[in-house]
Amino acid sequence: MSQVSVARLLLFVTLQVAFVLCQDPDALAKQTCNQVKRDVFEERVAISFFFANAPVRWETIDSCHGSRPLIVGGTPAEPKEFPPMARLGNRNKRNNTNWFCGGTLISHRLVLTAAHCLYSENGAVNVVRLGELDFASDQDDAEPEDFAVQKIIEYPGYNYTMLYHDIALLQLDRAVKFSVYKHPACLPFVDGDRSENFIAIGWGHKRFAGRESTKLLKVKLTNFGTRCLTTTDLDELPNGYNVSTMLCIGSAELKDTCNGDSGGPVLNYHDDYPCMYHVMGITSSGIGCETPNMPSIYTRVHYYLDWIRQEMAKSS
Repeated sequence: MSQVSVARLLLFVTLQVAFVLCQDPDALAKQTCNQVKRDVFEERVAISFFFANAPVRWETIDSCHGSRPLIVGGTPAEPKEFPPMARLGNRNKRNNTNWFCGGTLISHRLVLTAAHCLYSENGAVNVVRLGELDFASDQDDAEPEDFAVQKIIEYPGYNYTMLYHDIALLQLDRAVKFSVYKHPACLPFVDGDRSENFIAIGWGHKRFAGRESTKLLKVKLTNFGTRCLTTTDLDELPNGYNVSTMLCIGSAELKDTCNGDSGGPVLNYHDDYPCMYHVMGITSSGIGCETPNMPSIYTRVHYYLDWIRQEMAKSS
């Protein structure tokens, strides 16, 4: 094939990709999500036969199977159940670490979190742990690994005295090697308005003013729609609840996120892959903890996809 023909072919492919992305803005997110699933959960193995000159046949073994039921109460997470989960902290010169926020791995180098976590009284976020399950045990089925924070990327519209645009990214000092213990969540394909339930996870306090959990906990929460327009009265939200940039999520029971869960994700299961999740929201603010029918506010990730993609491109 001539150089001219090759150039024309590349141009045609580029235009086709551009056309697909224009028709479906989330096509790249879907492609990335599918690729992570294939890399982590699919393995090509050679199948040979016991006679001479038999051809080798290749098969794909897919370990992403079986679905877990939605959680009905706050319970400890299972091993390898939430590989995107990150915990954020400050490590001092004496190598002592104070953990205080959560986050979500979304690429080889980026962790998504709440911008207000960057202003913690515990110090600057300078360390991220991935692959952890129980901080009090080294015998659990986990592969914890710590990463230094190389760069902090705060959303340009965030003002730390308020909770609007409460979203930030942390660039890790090295690429994460994906495995069943740590791999990214998919970016959302939809805004979450039609989602009935979400899964919240974190190592936060079990109750208001209580102790943090050493174990990663999970809880099923409900979409309260626009109810936060009338139930939310926070000094940090002088203009009220913003339906475009926030999600209103809670429970009619004694189930909620709490102190220490900030920055962590609320997730939805992937429609096709039970081993994958979409990060739909970021734990931002609430009133107390475990108050029935008193929803909390979460940053709506879908609203910020353009900004997230721009930063992902810069870090790749």
